[in-house]
Amino acid sequence: MSRLHMRLPGASLRKAALAVLPAAVAGALLALPALAGTAAAAGPVPAATLTEIDVPGTTPMSATAVDLAAAGYTAREFYAAGQANRYTGAAANTLTTASVLDSGNPYRTRVMVRYPARNKFNGTLAVEWTNVTIGVDFEFATAEASEYLLREGYAVAVVSAQRVGVERAKTWSPARYAGLSVDVDKCGASGTELCPGDPLSYDIYGQIAQALKDNAGGPAAPMPGLKVKDAIAIGQSQSAARLAVYYNTIQPLHHVFDGFAFWDRSGQLRSDLTVPAVSVESEGLVGSFGGGQWTTSQYTRRWDVAGATHASLYGAQYIQAISQRDQSILQPDGQPKTFFDWINQNNACAILPPFTTVDVGLVYDKAIDSVRDWYRTGTPAAPSNSFEFTPSGALARDVDGRVQGGIRLPQFLVPIADQGALNGPSFPCNVSGWHRYYSDAELKAMYKTHGHYVLKVAGVIYPLVARGYVLWDDANAAVRDAARSDVAR
Repeated sequence: MSRLHMRLPGASLRKAALAVLPAAVAGALLALPALAGTAAAAGPVPAATLTEIDVPGTTPMSATAVDLAAAGYTAREFYAAGQANRYTGAAANTLTTASVLDSGNPYRTRVMVRYPARNKFNGTLAVEWTNVTIGVDFEFATAEASEYLLREGYAVAVVSAQRVGVERAKTWSPARYAGLSVDVDKCGASGTELCPGDPLSYDIYGQIAQALKDNAGGPAAPMPGLKVKDAIAIGQSQSAARLAVYYNTIQPLHHVFDGFAFWDRSGQLRSDLTVPAVSVESEGLVGSFGGGQWTTSQYTRRWDVAGATHASLYGAQYIQAISQRDQSILQPDGQPKTFFDWINQNNACAILPPFTTVDVGLVYDKAIDSVRDWYRTGTPAAPSNSFEFTPSGALARDVDGRVQGGIRLPQFLVPIADQGALNGPSFPCNVSGWHRYYSDAELKAMYKTHGHYVLKVAGVIYPLVARGYVLWDDANAAVRDAARSDVAR
């Protein structure tokens, strides 16, 4: 099944979609219960100072390879400067509000911003905390949801909040980034050593988001002519974990974000906040490291996706294009390598190529959309939908080895590839899975006719729309792609 590329006219396809569904399922599309969320109130967070970067002969590091101009978007990069607090109690697995340790710590970092024309802007700013696991800033959350974000008219900001990403940017392009620093030297016995753990990162992230929400300056504003109504925090894996700390300990102080959409690794979220949050989890990560059976609450949801890897094949290809262009991922000897090379470092993957075809972006799109709808209209996200676990805490599997529970997309139930979400014992292969596309003969034996294959895809994805886990436009595009494919012809 191919990646989605365009929006389809909704009315005619919706009518066709309802025709293949049972009446009860079709009817469920018409209504969901209401539960009011609370938009973020104005907080005490000072806005970072944004200055557009204009260094001739240089380009932004880790900028998307998507043709933004063709989508009607403008891309800009800014230096972001300010003074940040350090906090006590801003730590993983802490479910109480942090307190300020000290203030006035200067920083200077960068943020990439992309935005549509005013008549296309939907009023929402999505702010990604970049993932730095590979030693480089990458936008793994946007990678899964890029088509949705552009299609629906979001403004998108990609924030470099941590030392690893900032320092790599400085070596990648000294001319462009030499003056950046997110360091604070107040630790150790002498009180003058580098403080570990990126203690300024929470204020850096919040202050940059606040500056973009304010969007001050008239014609000289970061996004001229746009009025930002609200903001959603997004991030994946390592940065999702940082966002979980932000949600649990800093959000009650900042009140900058109206909602949160985590991709793979939020962990436990506190239950006493009225800020909507949805965490989408993969079988690859949960199956490799455990994802726990942490609880959700009135304003939080967990959506597990069967067969999904820590990045989908499509999200991985998005990052691969950036890494190939920038040559920013380095081997120990200093030579560049691509993202796919990094996945299979030391030839640790048991099966190649990596990643499954399960398109987690279908669910992550809906997670972002649901969070936005929740705080804007009071309509809550669909209920949590988790994997099943054995008494020992392992993922429960059926006789064929397929994980039980979770959201089950067409690529999992109506596959065009043999695939698995796990791949060997060591990171990052283990969370990255593998796939092998079926031959034409195998597909013909499985589905008999092309029409039967298309009906099976429709029969899986439209009930997920009814249940609130996939968007109409994405479901229509998936059925269109199935109809246009050569599967079982």
